[in-house]
Amino acid sequence: MSEAVLAGARRILVVRPRALGDLLLATPVLRALKRGVPGAELHVVVDPVLQPVLARNPHVDRVWTLPRRKGGRAGDWWRLYAALRRQRFDAVIDLHCTPRTAFLSWTTRAPVRVGYDLRGRGRLYTLRVGRDTDRHGVRRALYAARTNLEILARCGLPDPVLEDVALEWLPDPAAEAHMAGWFSIAAPGKPRVGLSAAGTWPAKTYPPAHWAEVGDRLAAAGCTVILLWGPGEEGVVEAVRARMQHRPVVPPRTDLVSMAALVGGLDLVVCNDSGIKHVAVARGTATLTLYGPTNPAAWSPPSGPHAGLRSAVPCTACNFTRCHHQVCLRQLPPAAVATRALECLGRRTPPEPACAL
Repeated sequence: MSEAVLAGARRILVVRPRALGDLLLATPVLRALKRGVPGAELHVVVDPVLQPVLARNPHVDRVWTLPRRKGGRAGDWWRLYAALRRQRFDAVIDLHCTPRTAFLSWTTRAPVRVGYDLRGRGRLYTLRVGRDTDRHGVRRALYAARTNLEILARCGLPDPVLEDVALEWLPDPAAEAHMAGWFSIAAPGKPRVGLSAAGTWPAKTYPPAHWAEVGDRLAAAGCTVILLWGPGEEGVVEAVRARMQHRPVVPPRTDLVSMAALVGGLDLVVCNDSGIKHVAVARGTATLTLYGPTNPAAWSPPSGPHAGLRSAVPCTACNFTRCHHQVCLRQLPPAAVATRALECLGRRTPPEPACAL
């Protein structure tokens, strides 16, 4: 049974350091807290690289950044712990729940500390919930943003403020204007389709040769194909570009804010199940996601111009980060992916999270 543990809270801390997609999937929680706990200050802890995601978020009063994981000094962490404790938070909601963030939550000495009931760290929270469970404690494959909101349901927030699962990333006007100028010169043709070939897990990345064929088929159908990339993904983009017969558009290096503006100017993003997909969802850009080891039910928005494809193999949605055969993605035919992408551009998308081939 849920209790109104956040009632009367004056200052709340949400801990969600990484990654890009996970932080965006937490933005409905920030909105719900502002609406459900009127007058409370809302603070958020993130990795420094993700600070721009919340820079214009109207529900956040202050953003705290963690010290660097590599090259940081122990003293930096203790200064952060001390600074957070001085804020006298009434509640901390840890959506990350690693040993480090559990310890950070505990050091605030907030009377209410909410986190997952995981071995070795659950005891540091005052309200423990099961990972990937609903408000009744039942393990279910819910859209990740909904799963986050179910945590707030157990804190006693009313249903009306928990209904909205829309992701939020407010555009930066300067970045939008700059990217509009870039589009007019480098990619004036429409429809504009962004291909995001990289992924955080090796097991959930579609092969470069397959991406190249998808790109060629879309270009032959009259699309302007744009290869999306971020830091460390240059090699993947080059592997796709080198295999394509049609010349794709490769954007220059962008920061997070400019990438959001770039994605916002596209008609469709075709991608692995990765952070760029959630950026597109937050910006209202249509998506086609290629699913392998991850569960479409957990990562597909319940509404909007978003579709998915997956192979009908027994091991799909295994959640393995590495795989020696990767049959789930290798068996997705590029021709079928391109055809589905063209259907998405025609707005003929089905309501189900992912079609199985």
